[in-house]
Amino acid sequence: MVPDFMLKIETRTLVLSLIFTFFSTVAPVVAVAQELIVIENDWPPYYFGNTTNPQAGFARELLDACLPDAGYTAEYRFYPVKRMYSYLRKGLLDIAIFSYRKDREEMVIYGREPIFTSSYRPVVLKGSAICIDSLRDFDSLRLGHLAGLRYSAEFQEYVQKREAAGRLVTITDGRDYLKLLLEGIIDVFVDTRATTLWRASRMGVTENIRILGFDIKTSDYYVTVSKASPRLEHPRVLLDTLDSCFAAMKENGKFDSIAKKYGID
Repeated sequence: MVPDFMLKIETRTLVLSLIFTFFSTVAPVVAVAQELIVIENDWPPYYFGNTTNPQAGFARELLDACLPDAGYTAEYRFYPVKRMYSYLRKGLLDIAIFSYRKDREEMVIYGREPIFTSSYRPVVLKGSAICIDSLRDFDSLRLGHLAGLRYSAEFQEYVQKREAAGRLVTITDGRDYLKLLLEGIIDVFVDTRATTLWRASRMGVTENIRILGFDIKTSDYYVTVSKASPRLEHPRVLLDTLDSCFAAMKENGKFDSIAKKYGID
């Protein structure tokens, strides 16, 4: 006959063994990163939305490297510029990259660490005698404009006046700028230097164009988050985490390594 105290020990041992077996066979709980919706513009070499390109894009590579630090992943979506603004205001988009403008603060919160600097410059055919030193020098030229593109306040007003007077060639696809210029339909367009060089290189027409020195607008660009996003409980925490990640990448050389892949200074 087994003593009572031995039965109690055996019972306790059996229970502990069963508990250990249960927890050792149950799959560990893994935290699933929450997905945020990021606007992916057709803005090479930063983004390649709405195009087929083997590379992800400079801005996308940075976000993919840093969002996991904050516990998030990204779903990238392309929308036309006007719809992008509408969706940010409604919280249907979470993240966009913008230069700083005071009026944008009503719909987004800005990060503090710039991820790149971009300059808007006039672009003309290489063989042309066009020289631009002021806005008045655009007056006699056929000017191309991408619908929804925002420039400096002064040039934006100038473009609107040209549009109202019926003296503006408006396009909806940035790739058409160079085609219209090469075909002689427009004399000049304004776009960021990096974007122009990227597109010209892919089309094999870099030697056919000239980027002028007249600076329409040079700005730092930041990650921003929608104030109306229902998926972000602590937007400033996310932005601070991204800022720290970007700063660390600049220190350890990863930032420059990615930039060189896209020809970004």
